Amino acid sequence: MLIFNSDNKPIILDNIHGPTTADHMWVLDMVMMDYTLAPLLILEEIVCPTVQVCIKGFEFMLPAYWSILVYDQDTSQLDVIPLEEAVGKQFTALIHGANQKDVHGATIVVTNYFVEYKNVGPALNKHQMLCHPIGPDEWISISPSDSYNKYLKDMIAADLL
Repeated sequence: MLIFNSDNKPIILDNIHGPTTADHMWVLDMVMMDYTLAPLLILEEIVCPTVQVCIKGFEFMLPAYWSILVYDQDTSQLDVIPLEEAVGKQFTALIHGANQKDVHGATIVVTNYFVEYKNVGPALNKHQMLCHPIGPDEWISISPSDSYNKYLKDMIAADLL
């Protein structure tokens, strides 16, 4: 898995046994409804069904049960879907970055599915979504928990800015 550190640089997390170069990571804090830096306290290693996702030409692996923040380009209505639901369907991921004033979207394409794959990532609170890099200065928001009903119901993309 990837994170953005406090210097807005993408960092690869692929091992729970070694040290990481990051002390903080970018997250969407849904209590504050803002993108913020959070301490990187614990790494988790999970072996689970995994999807290979391609967004804007950038491919990466994510647990299939994790959720991704999507939106409707016509209405800007936000939603959260499990990545496994994106297989064979068209959804638009909400894309943002630390140096961007606006959000925009890109199509989520699931290119492969693995029944068992080792994923390494940060432990997150239920009110956080990880800002996962999809390039040198852009991210998508992903989370192991579905927080739509509690935090994002009836919200539009502009509510996050």
